[in-house]
Amino acid sequence: MVGAIILIVIIAGGIALLNVIIFSQPQPQKIPVMSAEIINTTTELYLKHDGGDTLQRGEFKILVDGQDKTAAFGDPATWSIGQTLEYSGYDPKNIPDTIQIVYTGGSYGQTIEQLWVKPPTLTSSPTTSTTTTASPTATPVPAPVANFTGAPLTGTSPLTVQFTDLSTNSPTSWIWNFGDGNFTGNTTQNPTHIYTSIGTYTVTLNATNAAGSNTLTRTNYVNVTISNFTQYIIQNNVFVYGTQLNFAGNNVYGDGATIIITGPLYSITQNDGAHIAVSTIYIDGDVTLNTGSVSMGSSSSPGNIFINGNLNLNGGKRDIWGNVYVAQDLYLENDNIHGNMYVNGDLTLNYGVPAIDNGDFIYYTGTLTVPPYYDTTFLSKCIKVATVPGFSMPNQTIAPVKSADWYAAKGYVSGGSLTSNMKIFSSSYSSNSWGSSVSNVVIVASNGDITLNQGYGAITGVLYAPNGKVTFNGGSFTGVVIAGNGFYVTSGGTTVTFTNLANYFSSQNDYPF
Repeated sequence: MVGAIILIVIIAGGIALLNVIIFSQPQPQKIPVMSAEIINTTTELYLKHDGGDTLQRGEFKILVDGQDKTAAFGDPATWSIGQTLEYSGYDPKNIPDTIQIVYTGGSYGQTIEQLWVKPPTLTSSPTTSTTTTASPTATPVPAPVANFTGAPLTGTSPLTVQFTDLSTNSPTSWIWNFGDGNFTGNTTQNPTHIYTSIGTYTVTLNATNAAGSNTLTRTNYVNVTISNFTQYIIQNNVFVYGTQLNFAGNNVYGDGATIIITGPLYSITQNDGAHIAVSTIYIDGDVTLNTGSVSMGSSSSPGNIFINGNLNLNGGKRDIWGNVYVAQDLYLENDNIHGNMYVNGDLTLNYGVPAIDNGDFIYYTGTLTVPPYYDTTFLSKCIKVATVPGFSMPNQTIAPVKSADWYAAKGYVSGGSLTSNMKIFSSSYSSNSWGSSVSNVVIVASNGDITLNQGYGAITGVLYAPNGKVTFNGGSFTGVVIAGNGFYVTSGGTTVTFTNLANYFSSQNDYPF
């Protein structure tokens, strides 16, 4: 009995020891499984993921004849089924023997795919002739001749281009290089590709069948530009664009710059002593300045003032700098005129006689109405003509905002206290940083208003509210304001100064609309 007990104890101990040995071993490592295909031509070599698991950057290497060439294949973040990698180090005069895909995610390297590189086949094998004349010998299909087209080839970002394969000799596979580093859909016969960045792109197609491959490259084929609206804003130095300018401040400074008001302008919306000292002014509606001394035009860089309506300057006294073009009637008294005036309508003079610079005249096409005993010297400056030069209002449509993902990728935030170099994208935005000054800000309100209460503080930057208005209460603003529903300056003594939109962005691809 004692011997039996001892024997049982020995057997049980052995089993326990065996279990410890077995179960203390580490879990077997899971090695990904995949298959790949080599596609090589007389000038290029590609490695295509044919099936299996997706590989992640850092867990695999691509060895060419035993040497790590992962970087030469682009070192993709992920490599999944259907994705093709181009070998930038390919030398057709020195074709490698093998390509290995090695899994390195574990404690040691494990080859999960090994491929042998064959020289590219240029023509199919010749067909063996037969002595019979009953059935003719089949003619081999030659290698493709690559050809393609795309449309549209020019447009604003983001530009969607439809590419169409026109290659002859029935290719069976296609590899596209769209020129922007995005290879999505590059093995499709007729891919649709979206270019999101501004630039000029070279496009290449490699077409392959059993007889061989052929490549066509179209240099500088696709041209992606900024929007027409953005081009107009930059080229014409536009810094205020909206339905109205409601200005309780002191001066608006814009030598060489342009403001575009897509509605009327009235004295009641202006500080009586304000000066809109801007070289080029467009107003799409009537202008009625009949109180105070609201002046228009730049005295140091006079340009043109275009009024698509009536111009009523009865009451008050002011300076008008630059040539003035009036689409309808002109009512005038007291003012100092520094430039020619072209009136496509009637001219009505009130009792207060204006002053006009030597060499400048008022040309009108309609009827002259003048009080009795009016100053004859001034009347000699009023000349009736059959026609006056015409003009057209800018017909630009305010550009829409970009996608929320674009702003997030560029570092825009959705709100918060306004600080220098801040970029904000939100439905609307309001700041009450009383007395603080901030510089180089970009604020984009996609649907609503931008309201900035800075007290005596200063702001520089870009304010963009295509579907709302911008309200500013502060000491000064320098930059660009584009607001579909107008720009409102509610604080007295405020100055607004032009700076070109391009000054706030290092690249055209950073423009926020």
